[in-house]
Amino acid sequence: MKYRNIPKFIIKRNMQKSAKTGVYFDYLVTDSVMGQICVEVTGRRDYEVEFVENDYEDEFLDAKYNQGRLGILQYHDTVTYVSFSDEKCEGRNSGIQSVTTAYNRFFSNKYKKKQLFFYFLPCSGNNGTPYYLFMYRLMKTAGFNFINVPQNLSGQITAFSSIDDIIRARKENGDKNSGNNSTYIVKNAPHEYEIFGKTYGANKYDTSLICYAIGKLAKDNDHVVLYEYNEKDLKELPAASLKVLKTMGNIKIVNIDDEIEKKELVENDSLRSPRFNAHLLDRLGEKNCVLCDCGISEIVQGAHIWPVSKIKKMNTLSLDEKLAYATDGENGLWMCQNHHKMFDSDIIQLSSLGEVLYKKDLSDKDKAYIDSVTTVKKLPCALITPNYADYISRRYDVT
Repeated sequence: MKYRNIPKFIIKRNMQKSAKTGVYFDYLVTDSVMGQICVEVTGRRDYEVEFVENDYEDEFLDAKYNQGRLGILQYHDTVTYVSFSDEKCEGRNSGIQSVTTAYNRFFSNKYKKKQLFFYFLPCSGNNGTPYYLFMYRLMKTAGFNFINVPQNLSGQITAFSSIDDIIRARKENGDKNSGNNSTYIVKNAPHEYEIFGKTYGANKYDTSLICYAIGKLAKDNDHVVLYEYNEKDLKELPAASLKVLKTMGNIKIVNIDDEIEKKELVENDSLRSPRFNAHLLDRLGEKNCVLCDCGISEIVQGAHIWPVSKIKKMNTLSLDEKLAYATDGENGLWMCQNHHKMFDSDIIQLSSLGEVLYKKDLSDKDKAYIDSVTTVKKLPCALITPNYADYISRRYDVT
Protein backbone atom coordinates (compact mmCIF):
# COMPACT_ATOMS: atom_id res chain seq x y z
CA MET A 1 0.00 0.00 0.00
CA LYS A 2 1.19 3.49 -0.81
CA TYR A 3 2.02 5.64 2.23
CA ARG A 4 -0.45 8.54 2.36
CA ASN A 5 0.06 11.82 4.19
CA ILE A 6 -3.53 12.88 3.49
CA PRO A 7 -6.45 10.49 4.18
CA LYS A 8 -7.92 9.15 0.94
CA PHE A 9 -11.24 7.40 0.32
CA ILE A 10 -11.48 4.97 -2.60
CA ILE A 11 -15.07 3.84 -3.13
CA LYS A 12 -16.66 1.77 -5.87
CA ARG A 13 -19.41 3.89 -7.35
CA ASN A 14 -21.69 1.11 -8.59
CA MET A 15 -23.73 -1.20 -6.40
CA GLN A 16 -25.07 -4.47 -7.75
CA LYS A 17 -28.39 -2.93 -8.83
CA SER A 18 -27.34 0.68 -9.46
CA ALA A 19 -28.16 0.51 -13.16
CA LYS A 20 -31.71 -0.53 -12.27
CA THR A 21 -32.31 1.69 -9.24
CA GLY A 22 -30.34 4.74 -10.34
CA VAL A 23 -28.75 4.93 -6.86
CA TYR A 24 -24.95 5.17 -6.74
CA PHE A 25 -22.51 5.45 -3.86
CA ASP A 26 -21.38 8.96 -4.71
CA TYR A 27 -24.99 9.97 -4.02
CA LEU A 28 -25.23 8.12 -0.68
CA VAL A 29 -21.78 8.87 0.73
CA THR A 30 -21.75 12.65 0.90
CA ASP A 31 -19.02 15.07 1.93
CA SER A 32 -20.50 15.36 5.42
CA VAL A 33 -20.51 11.56 5.79
CA MET A 34 -16.89 11.24 4.70
CA GLY A 35 -15.90 14.18 6.87
CA GLN A 36 -17.39 12.56 9.95
CA ILE A 37 -15.70 9.24 9.19
CA CYS A 38 -12.35 10.92 8.57
CA VAL A 39 -12.42 12.78 11.90
CA GLU A 40 -13.43 9.66 13.84
CA VAL A 41 -10.87 7.36 12.20
CA THR A 42 -7.88 9.63 11.51
CA GLY A 43 -8.48 12.74 13.64
CA ARG A 44 -8.21 14.91 10.51
CA ARG A 45 -10.83 16.91 8.64
CA ASP A 46 -9.10 17.10 5.25
CA TYR A 47 -9.30 14.15 2.89
CA GLU A 48 -9.24 13.12 -0.74
CA VAL A 49 -11.85 10.92 -2.39
CA GLU A 50 -12.01 8.90 -5.59
CA PHE A 51 -15.21 7.17 -6.69
CA VAL A 52 -14.06 4.43 -9.06
CA GLU A 53 -15.80 2.28 -11.66
CA ASN A 54 -16.17 -1.51 -11.77
CA ASP A 55 -12.92 -2.07 -13.68
CA TYR A 56 -10.78 -0.45 -10.97
CA GLU A 57 -8.77 -2.85 -8.80
CA ASP A 58 -6.02 -2.68 -6.20
CA GLU A 59 -4.90 -4.78 -3.24
CA PHE A 60 -8.16 -4.04 -1.39
CA LEU A 61 -10.76 -3.84 -4.18
CA ASP A 62 -11.56 -6.30 -6.97
CA ALA A 63 -12.59 -5.33 -10.49
CA LYS A 64 -16.30 -5.67 -9.70
CA TYR A 65 -19.21 -3.59 -8.43
CA ASN A 66 -19.20 -2.44 -4.80
CA GLN A 67 -19.35 -5.63 -2.76
CA GLY A 68 -20.15 -5.23 0.92
CA ARG A 69 -21.23 -1.59 0.55
CA LEU A 70 -17.60 -0.75 1.28
CA GLY A 71 -15.51 2.34 1.33
CA ILE A 72 -11.73 2.07 1.68
CA LEU A 73 -9.94 4.79 3.64
CA GLN A 74 -6.14 4.88 3.45
CA TYR A 75 -4.06 7.04 5.79
CA HIS A 76 -0.35 6.71 6.47
CA ASP A 77 0.21 2.93 6.26
CA THR A 78 -3.20 1.90 7.68
CA VAL A 79 -6.24 0.82 5.67
CA THR A 80 -9.73 1.21 7.09
CA TYR A 81 -12.66 -0.78 5.73
CA VAL A 82 -15.95 1.08 6.21
CA SER A 83 -19.18 -0.84 5.64
CA PHE A 84 -22.21 1.41 5.09
CA SER A 85 -25.68 0.40 6.24
CA ASP A 86 -28.51 -0.13 3.80
CA GLU A 87 -30.95 2.71 3.17
CA LYS A 88 -33.83 0.39 4.08
CA CYS A 89 -34.34 -1.53 7.32
CA GLU A 90 -37.70 -2.93 6.39
CA GLY A 91 -37.14 -6.70 6.39
CA ARG A 92 -35.65 -8.97 9.02
CA ASN A 93 -32.27 -9.23 7.27
CA SER A 94 -32.37 -6.42 4.73
CA GLY A 95 -30.31 -3.88 6.67
CA ILE A 96 -27.29 -6.11 7.30
CA GLN A 97 -27.05 -8.36 4.24
CA SER A 98 -23.85 -6.70 3.04
CA VAL A 99 -22.11 -6.95 6.41
CA THR A 100 -20.82 -10.50 6.01
CA THR A 101 -19.43 -9.67 2.56
CA ALA A 102 -17.57 -6.69 4.04
CA TYR A 103 -16.26 -8.84 6.87
CA ASN A 104 -15.13 -11.58 4.47
CA ARG A 105 -13.15 -9.08 2.40
CA PHE A 106 -11.59 -7.50 5.47
CA PHE A 107 -10.71 -10.77 7.18
CA SER A 108 -9.31 -12.47 4.10
CA ASN A 109 -7.01 -9.61 3.10
CA LYS A 110 -3.50 -10.35 4.36
CA TYR A 111 -2.48 -6.72 4.84
CA LYS A 112 -1.56 -6.38 8.52
CA LYS A 113 -2.38 -2.76 9.42
CA LYS A 114 -6.12 -2.76 8.88
CA GLN A 115 -9.29 -1.96 10.81
CA LEU A 116 -13.01 -2.40 10.27
CA PHE A 117 -15.82 0.12 10.86
CA PHE A 118 -19.57 0.36 10.30
CA TYR A 119 -21.37 3.58 9.41
CA PHE A 120 -25.13 4.14 9.79
CA LEU A 121 -26.55 5.92 6.76
CA PRO A 122 -30.04 7.45 7.10
CA CYS A 123 -32.56 4.67 6.58
CA SER A 124 -36.27 4.08 6.26
CA GLY A 125 -37.64 1.60 8.76
CA ASN A 126 -36.60 0.70 12.27
CA ASN A 127 -32.97 -0.24 12.82
CA GLY A 128 -33.48 -0.50 16.57
CA THR A 129 -35.50 -3.72 16.73
CA PRO A 130 -34.30 -6.53 19.05
CA TYR A 131 -33.20 -8.46 15.96
CA TYR A 132 -31.05 -5.63 14.62
CA LEU A 133 -29.55 -4.97 18.06
CA PHE A 134 -28.63 -8.66 18.31
CA MET A 135 -26.92 -8.50 14.91
CA TYR A 136 -25.04 -5.29 15.78
CA ARG A 137 -23.77 -6.95 18.96
CA LEU A 138 -22.57 -9.91 16.87
CA MET A 139 -20.76 -7.46 14.60
CA LYS A 140 -19.12 -5.80 17.60
CA THR A 141 -18.03 -9.21 18.87
CA ALA A 142 -16.63 -10.18 15.47
CA GLY A 143 -14.51 -7.02 15.29
CA PHE A 144 -16.58 -4.15 13.85
CA ASN A 145 -16.21 -0.67 15.32
CA PHE A 146 -19.18 1.71 15.10
CA ILE A 147 -18.72 5.33 14.06
CA ASN A 148 -22.10 7.00 14.49
CA VAL A 149 -24.41 4.90 16.66
CA PRO A 150 -28.01 6.23 16.44
CA GLN A 151 -29.45 7.71 19.61
CA ASN A 152 -32.02 4.89 19.91
CA LEU A 153 -29.13 2.38 20.13
CA SER A 154 -26.77 4.44 22.26
CA GLY A 155 -24.95 2.36 24.88
CA GLN A 156 -26.56 -0.89 23.73
CA ILE A 157 -24.14 -2.19 21.10
CA THR A 158 -21.82 -4.14 23.35
CA ALA A 159 -19.78 -7.22 22.47
CA PHE A 160 -20.95 -10.58 23.80
CA SER A 161 -18.80 -12.01 26.57
CA SER A 162 -19.18 -15.72 25.83
CA ILE A 163 -20.95 -18.26 23.62
CA ASP A 164 -23.47 -18.79 26.41
CA ASP A 165 -24.12 -15.05 26.39
CA ILE A 166 -25.00 -15.27 22.67
CA ILE A 167 -27.30 -18.24 23.32
CA ARG A 168 -29.19 -16.33 26.04
CA ALA A 169 -29.62 -13.30 23.79
CA ARG A 170 -30.67 -15.48 20.86
CA LYS A 171 -33.42 -17.09 22.93
CA GLU A 172 -34.66 -13.68 24.05
CA ASN A 173 -34.59 -12.41 20.45
CA GLY A 174 -36.40 -15.38 18.90
CA ASP A 175 -39.88 -16.79 19.34
CA LYS A 176 -39.37 -19.90 21.44
CA ASN A 177 -42.75 -21.32 20.47
CA SER A 178 -42.01 -21.68 16.77
CA GLY A 179 -39.02 -22.32 14.58
CA ASN A 180 -38.62 -18.83 13.16
CA ASN A 181 -34.86 -18.51 13.62
CA SER A 182 -32.55 -19.06 10.70
CA THR A 183 -29.78 -20.27 12.99
CA TYR A 184 -29.93 -22.14 16.28
CA ILE A 185 -27.11 -22.53 18.80
CA VAL A 186 -27.41 -25.56 21.06
CA LYS A 187 -25.32 -26.35 24.12
CA ASN A 188 -25.10 -30.10 24.73
CA ALA A 189 -22.54 -30.19 27.54
CA PRO A 190 -19.95 -27.88 29.11
CA HIS A 191 -17.81 -26.53 26.26
CA GLU A 192 -19.78 -28.47 23.60
CA TYR A 193 -21.89 -26.46 21.15
CA GLU A 194 -23.74 -27.15 17.93
CA ILE A 195 -24.78 -24.48 15.44
CA PHE A 196 -27.62 -25.38 13.07
CA GLY A 197 -27.29 -22.86 10.29
CA LYS A 198 -29.56 -22.55 7.28
CA THR A 199 -27.67 -21.71 4.12
CA TYR A 200 -30.28 -20.46 1.64
CA GLY A 201 -31.53 -16.97 0.95
CA ALA A 202 -30.91 -14.25 3.51
CA ASN A 203 -30.47 -16.90 6.22
CA LYS A 204 -26.85 -17.38 5.21
CA TYR A 205 -26.03 -13.87 6.46
CA ASP A 206 -27.33 -14.67 9.95
CA THR A 207 -25.50 -17.99 10.01
CA SER A 208 -22.19 -16.49 8.88
CA LEU A 209 -22.26 -13.59 11.33
CA ILE A 210 -23.19 -15.80 14.28
CA CYS A 211 -20.31 -18.14 13.41
CA TYR A 212 -17.83 -15.25 13.15
CA ALA A 213 -18.77 -14.02 16.62
CA ILE A 214 -18.62 -17.52 18.10
CA GLY A 215 -15.28 -18.08 16.38
CA LYS A 216 -13.93 -14.98 18.13
CA LEU A 217 -15.22 -16.14 21.53
CA ALA A 218 -14.45 -19.86 21.40
CA LYS A 219 -11.81 -20.98 23.88
CA ASP A 220 -9.25 -23.72 23.32
CA ASN A 221 -11.35 -26.25 25.25
CA ASP A 222 -14.59 -25.42 23.42
CA HIS A 223 -15.80 -27.90 20.81
CA VAL A 224 -18.05 -26.17 18.27
CA VAL A 225 -19.69 -27.84 15.26
CA LEU A 226 -21.57 -25.99 12.52
CA TYR A 227 -24.18 -28.14 10.79
CA GLU A 228 -24.99 -26.57 7.44
CA TYR A 229 -28.69 -27.15 7.23
CA ASN A 230 -29.83 -27.23 3.62
CA GLU A 231 -33.43 -27.67 2.66
CA LYS A 232 -33.17 -25.90 -0.68
CA ASP A 233 -30.69 -25.71 -3.55
CA LEU A 234 -27.84 -23.97 -1.72
CA LYS A 235 -26.10 -26.74 0.23
CA GLU A 236 -23.44 -24.75 2.02
CA LEU A 237 -22.44 -21.26 2.99
CA PRO A 238 -20.82 -19.04 0.33
CA ALA A 239 -17.20 -19.96 -0.40
CA ALA A 240 -15.92 -16.67 1.07
CA SER A 241 -17.68 -17.35 4.39
CA LEU A 242 -16.37 -20.92 4.53
CA LYS A 243 -12.87 -19.62 3.87
CA VAL A 244 -13.11 -17.27 6.85
CA LEU A 245 -14.38 -20.02 9.17
CA LYS A 246 -11.71 -22.46 8.03
CA THR A 247 -9.04 -19.81 8.62
CA MET A 248 -10.41 -19.18 12.12
CA GLY A 249 -10.00 -22.91 12.59
CA ASN A 250 -12.08 -23.41 15.74
CA ILE A 251 -15.45 -24.40 14.25
CA LYS A 252 -15.86 -27.82 12.65
CA ILE A 253 -18.08 -27.60 9.56
CA VAL A 254 -20.39 -30.51 8.72
CA ASN A 255 -22.78 -30.49 5.80
CA ILE A 256 -25.92 -32.45 6.65
CA ASP A 257 -26.28 -34.81 3.71
CA ASP A 258 -28.07 -38.09 3.02
CA GLU A 259 -24.95 -40.27 3.18
CA ILE A 260 -24.05 -39.18 6.72
CA GLU A 261 -27.65 -39.63 7.85
CA LYS A 262 -28.01 -43.07 6.24
CA LYS A 263 -24.81 -44.29 7.89
CA GLU A 264 -26.06 -43.12 11.27
CA LEU A 265 -29.44 -44.80 10.71
CA VAL A 266 -27.93 -48.15 9.72
CA GLU A 267 -25.48 -48.24 12.62
CA ASN A 268 -27.61 -46.97 15.51
CA ASP A 269 -31.14 -47.55 16.83
CA SER A 270 -30.85 -44.49 19.06
CA LEU A 271 -30.45 -42.07 16.17
CA ARG A 272 -28.24 -39.06 16.90
CA SER A 273 -29.21 -37.27 13.74
CA PRO A 274 -28.30 -33.62 13.05
CA ARG A 275 -31.11 -33.50 10.49
CA PHE A 276 -33.67 -34.76 13.00
CA ASN A 277 -32.59 -32.13 15.52
CA ALA A 278 -32.65 -29.46 12.82
CA HIS A 279 -36.20 -30.43 11.88
CA LEU A 280 -37.26 -30.31 15.54
CA LEU A 281 -35.73 -26.86 15.93
CA ASP A 282 -37.59 -25.75 12.80
CA ARG A 283 -40.89 -27.13 14.04
CA LEU A 284 -40.70 -26.60 17.79
CA GLY A 285 -38.13 -23.86 18.25
CA GLU A 286 -35.59 -23.82 21.07
CA LYS A 287 -35.14 -26.91 23.24
CA ASN A 288 -37.93 -27.00 25.84
CA CYS A 289 -39.39 -30.22 27.21
CA VAL A 290 -42.99 -30.55 26.03
CA LEU A 291 -44.01 -32.22 29.31
CA CYS A 292 -42.42 -29.93 31.91
CA ASP A 293 -41.08 -26.93 29.97
CA CYS A 294 -37.51 -27.60 31.14
CA GLY A 295 -35.33 -25.37 28.96
CA ILE A 296 -31.88 -26.56 30.06
CA SER A 297 -30.44 -27.37 26.65
CA GLU A 298 -27.87 -29.83 27.96
CA ILE A 299 -30.56 -32.21 29.28
CA VAL A 300 -33.26 -31.78 26.60
CA GLN A 301 -33.26 -34.35 23.79
CA GLY A 302 -35.17 -35.18 20.64
CA ALA A 303 -37.54 -38.06 21.44
CA HIS A 304 -38.91 -40.12 18.56
CA ILE A 305 -42.63 -40.89 18.58
CA TRP A 306 -42.33 -43.83 16.16
CA PRO A 307 -39.06 -45.35 17.44
CA VAL A 308 -36.13 -45.72 15.06
CA SER A 309 -35.78 -49.39 16.06
CA LYS A 310 -39.31 -50.06 14.76
CA ILE A 311 -38.78 -48.02 11.60
CA LYS A 312 -35.64 -50.03 10.77
CA LYS A 313 -37.60 -53.31 11.03
CA MET A 314 -40.08 -52.24 8.33
CA ASN A 315 -38.98 -54.42 5.42
CA THR A 316 -41.51 -52.77 3.14
CA LEU A 317 -39.69 -49.46 3.33
CA SER A 318 -36.61 -48.46 1.36
CA LEU A 319 -33.62 -46.98 3.18
CA ASP A 320 -34.55 -43.53 1.85
CA GLU A 321 -38.10 -43.91 3.21
CA LYS A 322 -36.82 -45.10 6.58
CA LEU A 323 -34.53 -42.08 6.74
CA ALA A 324 -37.41 -39.73 5.90
CA TYR A 325 -39.53 -41.14 8.75
CA ALA A 326 -36.63 -41.22 11.21
CA THR A 327 -35.73 -37.56 10.64
CA ASP A 328 -39.23 -36.10 10.22
CA GLY A 329 -39.81 -33.23 12.63
CA GLU A 330 -43.40 -34.40 13.20
CA ASN A 331 -42.03 -37.73 14.43
CA GLY A 332 -40.38 -36.12 17.41
CA LEU A 333 -40.78 -33.98 20.50
CA TRP A 334 -38.33 -32.21 22.81
CA MET A 335 -38.16 -34.01 26.14
CA CYS A 336 -35.87 -33.67 29.14
CA GLN A 337 -33.82 -36.76 29.99
CA ASN A 338 -36.25 -37.73 32.72
CA HIS A 339 -39.38 -37.61 30.57
CA HIS A 340 -37.57 -39.09 27.56
CA LYS A 341 -36.64 -42.14 29.65
CA MET A 342 -40.21 -42.49 30.96
CA PHE A 343 -41.60 -42.12 27.44
CA ASP A 344 -39.24 -44.73 25.97
CA SER A 345 -40.10 -47.10 28.86
CA ASP A 346 -43.85 -46.54 28.31
CA ILE A 347 -44.19 -45.29 31.88
CA ILE A 348 -45.64 -42.19 30.25
CA GLN A 349 -47.65 -42.53 27.04
CA LEU A 350 -49.28 -40.07 24.66
CA SER A 351 -52.66 -40.41 23.02
CA SER A 352 -53.44 -39.45 19.43
CA LEU A 353 -55.09 -36.32 20.89
CA GLY A 354 -51.93 -35.40 22.80
CA GLU A 355 -53.18 -36.45 26.23
CA VAL A 356 -50.55 -37.59 28.74
CA LEU A 357 -51.31 -41.10 30.05
CA TYR A 358 -49.60 -43.21 32.71
CA LYS A 359 -48.76 -46.90 32.71
CA LYS A 360 -51.70 -48.69 34.32
CA ASP A 361 -49.86 -50.70 36.98
CA LEU A 362 -48.04 -47.78 38.58
CA SER A 363 -48.27 -47.35 42.34
CA ASP A 364 -49.97 -44.30 43.80
CA LYS A 365 -46.58 -43.09 44.99
CA ASP A 366 -45.12 -43.33 41.47
CA LYS A 367 -48.14 -41.58 39.99
CA ALA A 368 -47.79 -38.79 42.51
CA TYR A 369 -44.12 -38.35 41.59
CA ILE A 370 -44.86 -38.23 37.86
CA ASP A 371 -47.67 -35.76 38.52
CA SER A 372 -45.24 -33.52 40.38
CA VAL A 373 -42.70 -33.37 37.55
CA THR A 374 -45.13 -33.43 34.61
CA THR A 375 -46.59 -29.95 34.49
CA VAL A 376 -48.12 -30.40 31.02
CA LYS A 377 -51.06 -32.81 30.86
CA LYS A 378 -51.92 -32.29 27.18
CA LEU A 379 -49.75 -31.29 24.25
CA PRO A 380 -50.51 -27.94 22.55
CA CYS A 381 -53.08 -28.17 19.76
CA ALA A 382 -50.50 -26.98 17.20
CA LEU A 383 -48.56 -30.24 17.68
CA ILE A 384 -51.58 -32.53 17.15
CA THR A 385 -51.35 -33.00 13.39
CA PRO A 386 -52.50 -35.93 11.25
CA ASN A 387 -48.87 -37.01 10.93
CA TYR A 388 -48.43 -36.87 14.71
CA ALA A 389 -51.52 -39.09 15.15
CA ASP A 390 -50.18 -41.50 12.52
CA TYR A 391 -46.83 -41.78 14.31
CA ILE A 392 -48.61 -42.39 17.64
CA SER A 393 -50.61 -45.24 16.09
CA ARG A 394 -47.42 -46.74 14.67
CA ARG A 395 -45.68 -46.41 18.04
CA TYR A 396 -48.37 -48.37 19.84
CA ASP A 397 -49.20 -50.67 16.90
CA VAL A 398 -52.75 -49.37 16.71
CA THR A 399 -54.45 -50.39 13.47
